Amino acid sequence: MAEKINVTALKAELYSQKSVSVCNQLLADKKSPFGIGSAAAEAAATSAAMVLLALGGSDGSDPEVKKAATDAETLRTYFLRLIDEEIKCKAPLEKRLVDGAPAEEIEGGYRTACVIIDEILYTCIMLAELLDRVSDKISPSAADTAAASVYFAKTAMHTVRLMKAYYSTKMNEEVFARTTRREPELAIEGSEELMNGLIAKFEAMIK
Repeated sequence: MAEKINVTALKAELYSQKSVSVCNQLLADKKSPFGIGSAAAEAAATSAAMVLLALGGSDGSDPEVKKAATDAETLRTYFLRLIDEEIKCKAPLEKRLVDGAPAEEIEGGYRTACVIIDEILYTCIMLAELLDRVSDKISPSAADTAAASVYFAKTAMHTVRLMKAYYSTKMNEEVFARTTRREPELAIEGSEELMNGLIAKFEAMIK
């Protein structure tokens, strides 16, 4: 039998439109739905904003710079949307935990909760690849901002890794639990050379 739909619950609050102050306060509140997954999306959005700021010191008439700026803005707004999507994605899990649902249903909730945080992680890699394509066009005066953007992306990615490591401990199916934990680790390992290379390149420009 399908779960009874609570129509009132469909009227979702948009956390992405709240101020930094409010979001920070919500993150500190254990009763708030705004958790570290939302914070990961927020860090990723900040990373994209920093890429845009760094590109602002480059030649705006350069087609590659213009394309990178357009794409970075798309990713920035996408990350903001993921704040709300991550909260909605966790809702079935939180309801099942409160209701004391059977173990298999709770495990299904944890699997569903992984969907959006995966998006945060892999889109951060896309953002780094975007920055890499125009890294030679970053002005020395914006090198600190460009390097910081990569650090923020790495923070978002490692937050996802930690969340999925925790979620994996709640899963009874051994293979799926191991995959849940290992997948973000592999993605981070695979992007490490790119991200560390960008950081080293930009930090070397700060003289």
